[in-house]
Amino acid sequence: MQGAAAVGALTALFVFLVPLLLLFRHMRREAAALRLETVRLTEEPDALRLVQISDVHLKLLRVPMPQIVPLLREAAPDVVILTGDYIDSPAEMDRFVEWLGALIDFAIPAPPASPAPPVPTTSAAPLAPVTSAAPPAFAPATDTASPLFLLCFGNHDHRAFDRDPARAKAFLKRIKRLGVVVMEDRTLSFWHGGKLYAATGFKDAGQFPYDARAAFRGLPKAVRYHIGFSHNPDRALDLARERADRPPELFLCGHFHGGQIWMPFHFEYNCLRKEKLCRMGMRRGLHSFGGRLVYISRGLGCVLFPLRLGSKPEITLFLIR
Repeated sequence: MQGAAAVGALTALFVFLVPLLLLFRHMRREAAALRLETVRLTEEPDALRLVQISDVHLKLLRVPMPQIVPLLREAAPDVVILTGDYIDSPAEMDRFVEWLGALIDFAIPAPPASPAPPVPTTSAAPLAPVTSAAPPAFAPATDTASPLFLLCFGNHDHRAFDRDPARAKAFLKRIKRLGVVVMEDRTLSFWHGGKLYAATGFKDAGQFPYDARAAFRGLPKAVRYHIGFSHNPDRALDLARERADRPPELFLCGHFHGGQIWMPFHFEYNCLRKEKLCRMGMRRGLHSFGGRLVYISRGLGCVLFPLRLGSKPEITLFLIR
């Protein structure tokens, strides 16, 4: 009888553990199953090609650079916008700067067939014109040396340097040295295909108050299209209170990870999160809110656990008129 009881207990344990281990394995694989999502806002052949990358979370990132590179080259971006949450501690600063430098290197077009000097990584100046040209294979549709890289910070980045402002300044300086434009309550305008565009980066809504005067300073009166971006989607609530005629037409953000690990009855959003937009049903993907389009990225990395379920990591390509 004791032997039969032991066998029964082992069988029950096996039946319980095997599905759990299989689920764990699937969640690890899903955390590395990167997808390129495309949001087509125009059918124009000379569309501005904009790529959003969000929530890298380098410490628990399961997507290696060799997986990112083919998708980035397939997207062939004119502009790359990173929308926050890269590191969780100052100890990750060096690794992220190396990661970002590699991303920029791989975004540079392949050299032309005719002999030409190599193009340096940092040649994309913040206000360089972005104009249309016939691209070589796997190269951005621009005549600049590389896409324009814009970046804002998220709550994890700010918390990483809460007690170390000196290292925060050093981190900022190293990012700028790569040719990346840091966009924290700042507007930048650029040209593409003979048309003027504008991008406005906002500080994280969970960490800083809304400052429209600083953010929109220098915004041209007439632009072809205006893109806004920040880390926390709740910044869209501030934008919704702006005048109806004030852009941006498209607002990019992240923060929610698309849920990262699926929970029944939207438990995470209803019980674990305080953000308002997710409780209004806007948790991932494209939405219309406050007179503009809002896109909430599922992000690239993970928090707490290097696992995902029902929310594959993404890089997003936007085709903009």
